Amino acid sequence: MLIRRIAQGFLVLAVVNTFANLFLSDLNLYRVIKLRAATERMENLIKAEEKRNRDLRKVYGKIRENPRFYREKFIREYLLMFREGERVIPLPEELWYRK
Repeated sequence: MLIRRIAQGFLVLAVVNTFANLFLSDLNLYRVIKLRAATERMENLIKAEEKRNRDLRKVYGKIRENPRFYREKFIREYLLMFREGERVIPLPEELWYRK
């Protein structure tokens, strides 16, 4: 009889300890769920940055292959500088080649 009560007491203590660890400890169930969500967000951000990095490497490769073309393109489109005597005719937006 005494051994049975001691076993039940240990069982109750184990249940209380499990409850305390799940809900009252520093790394409780709520915090674990928040950490998992934050990890997923960070993984998505990392994937987006890796894709952006790949795209930038492709552009960099194109620029290294033909630097003169892209230098002139930059000067014309972003600095709005043109050669002397050159006529510029604006195109309708649907004919633009930029994405």
